[in-house]
Amino acid sequence: MSSKSTNLQPQVSEALCSDPPTLVRPPPTRLARHYVAVERADLDFSSYPSNTETFIPSIHDAQYCQGILRNFENFSPQTNCDIFQFVRGQGCLERDIDGRGVNTFLEEAIKRIPRIPSVGASPRALPSEPETHVIFCSLVKPSAIGPNFRLQSSLSLNTTKKLLEHYQISPQFVPFLLGEPNYGAPGSFSIHDVNGHLAKSGKYTPFSRTKVDPDPNTTTTFVEFFCQHPRWNVLEVQQPWSVYMSYDIPIKRTFYLVVTGVNCPKTTLVKDRLFQSFCQNQDHHIARRSFADPFFIHTLISHESLNDLKPVMTVLRTHLYDQLDEVDAYARKPSDRGSLEKLTTELHKISQDADSLLASADMAIMVTDRMLESHQLVRHLFTYAKYDEYNKIEAALSFLRHSAQSNKRWMESYKNRKDIAMNLVFNLVTQQDAYTNILIAREAKRDGSSMKIIAALTTFFLPATFVATLFGMAFFDFSDGAFTVAPNTWVYAAVTMPVMAVTVLVWWVWDRITVGSRMKGLLFARRESVTDDIEALKGRMVARVALDKAEKMR
Repeated sequence: MSSKSTNLQPQVSEALCSDPPTLVRPPPTRLARHYVAVERADLDFSSYPSNTETFIPSIHDAQYCQGILRNFENFSPQTNCDIFQFVRGQGCLERDIDGRGVNTFLEEAIKRIPRIPSVGASPRALPSEPETHVIFCSLVKPSAIGPNFRLQSSLSLNTTKKLLEHYQISPQFVPFLLGEPNYGAPGSFSIHDVNGHLAKSGKYTPFSRTKVDPDPNTTTTFVEFFCQHPRWNVLEVQQPWSVYMSYDIPIKRTFYLVVTGVNCPKTTLVKDRLFQSFCQNQDHHIARRSFADPFFIHTLISHESLNDLKPVMTVLRTHLYDQLDEVDAYARKPSDRGSLEKLTTELHKISQDADSLLASADMAIMVTDRMLESHQLVRHLFTYAKYDEYNKIEAALSFLRHSAQSNKRWMESYKNRKDIAMNLVFNLVTQQDAYTNILIAREAKRDGSSMKIIAALTTFFLPATFVATLFGMAFFDFSDGAFTVAPNTWVYAAVTMPVMAVTVLVWWVWDRITVGSRMKGLLFARRESVTDDIEALKGRMVARVALDKAEKMR
């Protein structure tokens, strides 16, 4: 793959030209369902990360890291990345760099490293202009299921190992390089020497090309900070934005490794803003700015990450206001109850989105706080002439932190308004149900009054009906003007009385059975409760006896 070197030109991002976000929610695709467990093998102490000085055994799992690097499916067959360099006061972007291009880039970077002499030798002037190297790589989703985190890096395995060893990248960043979501804190690590200075015992020996004399007292001050920015819209952006930075203090060299999703429009915006800030343009007489503060790109990416929240907040706010209008309209004039079901579902979705954004806002605040803490470590490196630049980055980070807090307060306000609307919906439903119950009670009362009238009429006519029925039977004869009673009238009583007795007996037996089963259930539950209390009391008594024996033995 050929490399193409160009100066950065301002480009209009696809995100700025695209249509406004809609309320259509795409079906979620859970990448975690396709994760492949990392295979653990015997630890190779001569390989990364065991041979790096950024390795911290207490929190870095070397076997886990080496298992990721052994999986060839995690990396592309050929390297494809973009490299931005700020060298000797000029910025330049090289696009579509392959593995050979990365090797050439590293070789040239090594040549520019000044030799730090041994004790007693004549010193060589360290560079006065800072250097910045930024490698942009992407994450793609391969068709085959084989990568550990379902995503594949655009870097080859060979290129990845060279970068990890050359820049002494923290092993904690290796999973982020492959898109594993980070639910922990950002990383800010450094090593201090016996004098309390930030230091990393550095021997620039990548590719067996030693640039530092073998003096064990030689130290290279070093600061690193890496983080993973929150994904404000997880349903659409599943590739997290991971950024690693290291700053080599004596040679004023800053290195960034930026990992984003493939064709991420925000990456283009970052490159455009780098051009606007640091690429000299003679035609437009753009003033060349300094690149002394190593946290500039971290601040820039944090700002773009926070800008990702704007369209998501707009969608959430619009969706919420639409539902609030529906609630107000329903409160003024209740209509179909079916609309309330849809309204409740939409408010529930708003609640889920608000909770997700609140968690992301907390993560953004934590990232900015950790970045401010790490930025304090390089404060003493700035002279009075450069302190203004440090102060501007410090102020920018504080601004981003307060902006994230402000957005969090707005999201909390939106969620509170959603809760108020949900309570209003529940109250409206409760009021309607209460009104319906009142109507039912009125109808029941009206029916009860009717039943009373019917019962009174029945009671009034029942004796006459009984007498008419009794004398209408064949046992009585009123013909020929004489009243006669049949001799077998006793049959009526002999049949009626046993049937009545059997009916009453069946009802009584059924009632006893149902009442007995209910009582047994209650007694069993009470017995279980009493048994548990007794067992607990026995346990306390045994423990008390044991304590008394122990006291006596003392």
